[in-house]
Amino acid sequence: MSLARSFVGTSVLVASAAATVTFASGSAAAEPQGCALDRGLTSATAHCDGDGAYILEVDCFGLNMAGGSPIFGAYPKSVTGFAGSSRPSRDCMMPLVLGQIGIATDVRITQVPTRPGLPPNAYEYDPGRR
Repeated sequence: MSLARSFVGTSVLVASAAATVTFASGSAAAEPQGCALDRGLTSATAHCDGDGAYILEVDCFGLNMAGGSPIFGAYPKSVTGFAGSSRPSRDCMMPLVLGQIGIATDVRITQVPTRPGLPPNAYEYDPGRR
C-alpha cells in the first residue's frame, strides 16, 4: 500500500506543478495584431498594432545591381518592424542608392523570414530609421 500511495502522491505533485506552470506562463511570445499593408506599384509599407516584431517582405522584379553585378529578374527585400511604433517600408525602385529598378510583385507580413533581404555586401537606406 505504501508504494501505491507514494506513486499517487508523486503523480498529483507532478500534475499540480504542470498545471501551475501552464496557467502562470501566459503567452509565450507577443504577436502583432491588426496589420495593414499599404502597397504601391514599386513599394510597400506595413503597420501592426499589439506587441512584438514582424517582418515586411517585398518580392521585386526588375534590374538589381545591389550585389555588384547586374541581374535582371526577381529579387527579395525585407525589413523588421515593431508593432505599434514603426511603419517599415521597402521600395523596389532605388536607382541612385542601390541600382534597383523594379516593381513589387508580392508583399506579405510574416513572423519568421521566408527569404533573405539583400546580399550581405549591399547597403539599403531606410528613411523610417532614425
